[in-house]
Parts: sequence; C-alpha cells; structure tokens
Amino acid sequence: MAVPKKLMIVFTGFYLSVIIYIFLFLFVPSFQEFIISTRQNLTIITEGSNYFWALLISLGICFLGSASIGFPIPFPFVLFSLSNSIYLKYINSGLELIQILQNGFFWLEILGLALIGGLGSALGESTGYFVGYGTKKITEERNSELLKNIDGFGKLILENEKRTPLYIFLFALTPLPDDILFLPLGMIKYPFWKCIIPGWLGKNFTTLFYCCWPILVAIGFVAQGIQTNDIPSIITEAILLLVTITVMFFIMAFDWTKFLEKRSQKKLNKKLDL
Repeated sequence: MAVPKKLMIVFTGFYLSVIIYIFLFLFVPSFQEFIISTRQNLTIITEGSNYFWALLISLGICFLGSASIGFPIPFPFVLFSLSNSIYLKYINSGLELIQILQNGFFWLEILGLALIGGLGSALGESTGYFVGYGTKKITEERNSELLKNIDGFGKLILENEKRTPLYIFLFALTPLPDDILFLPLGMIKYPFWKCIIPGWLGKNFTTLFYCCWPILVAIGFVAQGIQTNDIPSIITEAILLLVTITVMFFIMAFDWTKFLEKRSQKKLNKKLDL
C-alpha cells in the first residue's frame, strides 16, 4: 500500500498531537488540573435557560464534526462535557445516582442533546456528499491517486446496492469517519435521500451513546465502590480520537481501485472455471 508522502505527514502530526496531549494530561499535574477545571466550568451551560444554548452547541459542534472533510472534529469531547454538566447539576441538587436514573427530566435533557446532535451530524454529512458530487469532475480531469482511491471505495460500497443504506447506518452508528463514506457516495452520485435518512438514524444512536457516557462511567465506578472523576472520560476521548484517525488513514491510503480490479478478476475467473 503506497501512502502519499503528504498524507503520511499530516496524519503523523495528528497522531503526535493526541499522544502528546495524553502524555501531558497523565504526567503534568498543572496541565491535568487545567483540563479538568475547564470541563467543570462548563457545567453552568446547562443550568436553567442556558440549556437552550447547550442545544445550539450540540447542534453546531456535531454539524462541524460531520462536515469536516479529511479530519474528524472530536465532537464527542463536547457532548461528554455537556451531558456531564447535566449529571453534575442533578448530583449538586442532592440526588443520588439511583434517583437520577429514575428521573424522567434528566433523561429528557440527555435525549434532547442527543437528538439535536444527531440532527447536526446528519446535516453535516450532507457537506461531504455535495463536495464529492462536485469532485467527480476533478477526478476525471486530474490524475489524483487519493481521489481515485476514495472513488474506488465508493464503488466498493455500492457493489451490493441493497446493502448500501446499511453500510451508511453502520458508519454513522460507529466512530468510523462517515465523511469518508459520503464523499465517494457523492462522487458516484448515489441518491442523496438514501444517504441522509440512514445517516440520521445512525447518528442519533451515536450521539445518545456519547451523551450517556458520563452516567455509564458513574455507574461503573459506583459498582466498583470507587469515587468517579473526570480522568477516565478524558482518556477515553483521546483513545477514541486515535481510533478514528487510524480508520480514516487506512481508508484514505488504501488502493481501493486496485482492490476492486483484483476482486472483479477473481469473480470472472470463478465464472470461467464453472
């Protein structure tokens, strides 16, 4: 797999940045205190009428996270912080964990963040589709290996067209970089409505998981008899970002066109043998 030099340099920079961030957080107390205090200061954003602004932040950051082409903006960090703010608000009101889990208003606030975030992600995905739609002509006119690889990935996804909505849903459901899927789907002019609906459904599940993460962490710590804190969540966010970058690097660097040619040749050979 021949990797373009510029692509290698860019992703190496991303890896180093996240690794340095983790190192500083774990081994530099002042840096760790700054990150944690910054997260705690965000708790006021969901208090009272400020919740409306929290919804707008969820919409905006999820839109930007899905609209980014080439590198995913780590919007889970913000969703974690917003939902953690809601959790701390109920904790500070004197409720125990079990009481919070039984509180309908708590879940309504969490669900609101998740659904608005899912909407933002669905709208953001459309940018990758339309960029790919316009990039098709560039691919035809210029000899770009990267664009050809992305185009080849889209053709691979469409090899069984009935399963394409399922692939879109799974990309949206997982930390996989869905903009890298929508870009080639736009290049091959796959119907937009068939992209946005499964993408929106998948993103709702994804944002709901991110918003529930603080409460899941709290449940895990309580079950172990350990007092919860922000450190596990912050480390998890960084690891999730590294996984996302790795998947994106593989998809962008892999020679999908060559892979498709070999796969088609194997199928042709099997038919000839029969």
